[in-house]
Amino acid sequence: MGSPEHGTPQPPPEADLIRLARQARGLSPEEAADRTPVRIKGFRWRQIEKGWKGKPGASDPAKAPDKTLAHMAHTVGVSSARLAEHRPEAAEILREIEIQSVERSDSLPDPLSSLTPERQRIILDMIRELPPADRAPALRRLAERVEAGELDRAEDPSGPRERHGLEERPPHAM
Repeated sequence: MGSPEHGTPQPPPEADLIRLARQARGLSPEEAADRTPVRIKGFRWRQIEKGWKGKPGASDPAKAPDKTLAHMAHTVGVSSARLAEHRPEAAEILREIEIQSVERSDSLPDPLSSLTPERQRIILDMIRELPPADRAPALRRLAERVEAGELDRAEDPSGPRERHGLEERPPHAM
């Protein structure tokens, strides 16, 4: 693929798309690989993003199989429509992943159904206080915090609470 006179090989467009989407989510290749349901390691993710493996000048192409690329794209939030511009076969697999994800979420019980209507209204009113463009990202961030166990730690009365990385302390007496 590359040779000393040609320099470092350039990644294919789909690899750039995956890299940019991963970076936009703030994930390292290792974190993204860990979140992907197909078996892939961080070093392989890096090779696919670069489009080559080996040393510059003595490298071989590193192209992900369609299934792997589809799962990588799903992990970092690339849509099937965007992937189709570069890898139509991988985009078909990604479309099926997207369909199955929607079907799975449709079959899940409503997590708010166990709350009283008044508590549901309180939650919705709090969300409405955010600008419309910030609502979905705020809910995703909140979900990440819940999945990371931050909600459980925040409710723990035995230790100091953290807010944005700072310990919460009582106000000083004046």
